[in-house]
Amino acid sequence: MSKLSKISFLFAGFSLVAMSITRYLLGDWVPFCWLALGLAVVFVLVGLIKDRAFFKEFFTMKTTKEGMSMGMLILLLLAVLGAVNYIGARHTKTWDFSSARVNTLSEQSIKLVKSLDSDLKVYFFYKKGVEGNEENRRLFRELIKKYQDHSSKVQLDFVEVNERPDLAQEYGVDKGSGVVFLDYKGRRNRIEKIDEQDFTSALVKVTREKNKTVYFTVGHGEKALSENKEGLGLGSLKSLLENNRYTVKELSLIQNAKIPEDADVIVVAGPVQGFQAFEIDALEGYLKNGGSLFLAIESQNTAGLEKLVAKMGVQFENNYILNQVETVMGKGINQGPTMGVIFSMNNKITKPFGRSEVTLFRYPQSLKKVDIVKGVIVDELVSTAPNAMAFPSMQIRGEGPEGTYALVDEVSGKWAGDESAKDFTAIIAGDVDFLTNQMLYQNLNRDLVLNSIAALAKEENLISITPKEPLATQMILTETKFGLFLFAFIIPLPILLLGTSVGLWLRRRNA
Repeated sequence: MSKLSKISFLFAGFSLVAMSITRYLLGDWVPFCWLALGLAVVFVLVGLIKDRAFFKEFFTMKTTKEGMSMGMLILLLLAVLGAVNYIGARHTKTWDFSSARVNTLSEQSIKLVKSLDSDLKVYFFYKKGVEGNEENRRLFRELIKKYQDHSSKVQLDFVEVNERPDLAQEYGVDKGSGVVFLDYKGRRNRIEKIDEQDFTSALVKVTREKNKTVYFTVGHGEKALSENKEGLGLGSLKSLLENNRYTVKELSLIQNAKIPEDADVIVVAGPVQGFQAFEIDALEGYLKNGGSLFLAIESQNTAGLEKLVAKMGVQFENNYILNQVETVMGKGINQGPTMGVIFSMNNKITKPFGRSEVTLFRYPQSLKKVDIVKGVIVDELVSTAPNAMAFPSMQIRGEGPEGTYALVDEVSGKWAGDESAKDFTAIIAGDVDFLTNQMLYQNLNRDLVLNSIAALAKEENLISITPKEPLATQMILTETKFGLFLFAFIIPLPILLLGTSVGLWLRRRNA
């Protein structure tokens, strides 16, 4: 190759480097970039034309052809790998082999995220240097990736609070421990826990276009909605519902026996004074018109509502259901919270509950199915274990009848079998204390309450998802099995390996 060609190719390289540096520093394509690119092309052409005979001879050599063939194969392989990676990045597929399916979204979450018709903006606010932020970001990125696999409308943005103070101020973020906001069509919701349950619940809230209204009856000694400090108040329940974008109001039927038109759900929580006949008539008319009712009644105080529930095929037993426990003295009665451990696996309210989980009630009464009205279905949502006992009062003497007792029922159908009536839904519970501040967040009580309200409000998407927990595989060895494992495996195996090693060493030494 001539000296002129070498100089031409060298200047062509300098021109390309100058073009690249200029583009990088300025961040945009400027006229100088065109000039540098043009000079590089000119210098390459000068070099090729000057030594065209040399390049013609070079490309006709056998070694060159073989090298070019190998180069083409390498380029083809790289192209195939690039195409496979591109397709894989655009169309991902994952397999979850965990026994509890902890790495897979629930059907509810998948259905909800696929229904998005606009971009869902997810902002993760953090501060650099805060302990644990990197791990939180990693976990949250993995969670959001599961949603993004089902919809391209989920957009995740990590926001450093100090770098974007305007956005942090707009969303009211004043700390950097990993605060997350969902923004969908201008509707926002904040979450601080990184799991599918809270993210999907927040997603339901921002996609809901209209708040549902829940009315709590007053005037009969019901549990107080405004009570936040006392354990038997309903202040925590009110806050929980409002945080789930429900509008909570009070309803005094004794002053005006008319059900508001915006009533999506009516809750009767532990009345101690009787309902008047005109109030019960208003509730019956509401149910006949397709209403949704939540009744939580204490034992020995049905407040005159036994006739109302009897028309739905349910009877209050006015007893006290307690669990049996095993003690060193034999069987005993646990006078603490009564556990509901059997859940209806066919009902959307309790279907997400695990078999090893429980709901807790304080001295509940049992519910009994009576003459079922045609067109009305009674589903026992929560029941006790088969060894629970029933007592007529809290003065426990001897043993009561043993069996499985229903504590919460769902009733649905047409009121009094009237074909012209609309379909109603009612949740009847033999206890009210599981709704109170003291017990609402114990075990599955919160999920039972929220799922019931969501079902009554005809919002199946808001039914909460029970967190998935990895299942441990236990290996339980009896004394006989452990002895067999010890003398058939643990002891012989090292001896066998040692003997084999010594034998090989002696054989090699004497060879």
